[in-house]
Amino acid sequence: MGGGGLLAAGSALAVVAVIVLRYSWGRPGRSGALNGLGWALIAAAVAVGCALAGAWGIAVVSLWAMGAACAILGWEAWQSPRGRERASSRRAHVMPDGRAPLHLGRRLLTFALVVLTGFAAAVCFAIGVRWGAAALGAGEADANVLALLASPIAWTVIVFMLLMTARRRRQLAILAIAAAPALTTFI
Repeated sequence: MGGGGLLAAGSALAVVAVIVLRYSWGRPGRSGALNGLGWALIAAAVAVGCALAGAWGIAVVSLWAMGAACAILGWEAWQSPRGRERASSRRAHVMPDGRAPLHLGRRLLTFALVVLTGFAAAVCFAIGVRWGAAALGAGEADANVLALLASPIAWTVIVFMLLMTARRRRQLAILAIAAAPALTTFI
């Protein structure tokens, strides 16, 4: 990987871009010219990083830009005046108030459905994806990679759908539909 000096110049360009954007956003009025200049500098820094080292160069330039943004935000947070108001005493209402029942059985069932059974349904979905990919002519390694990719994505979607559904019957239907692709392996 050559061009270390040019990659350093691209990184410096990314830092300057972040400084220009922070200056532009900190002004009382909007400046389209400064915003455009800042974003153009970021695009140029990414282009320099890509031209010199490909994805690695983009990663290096991006890290310098994010580091500059983090440093600027940290400095601004350090310099900001302390708030004079007390922290809110509002509760998140995760636990019931006073002597209300905890409903631990219902909470444990929800945990089991969402986490454990949801994971099992996601694995079943991934098995179905693997079988489908193999049936469509994908190689064994490609089918395995697709299954490994599908499992966490399916689990995320299943968990979201289960947590947004109030009725147990509907939650069970979601789990059954998500697990159904695994049945293709038995046919």
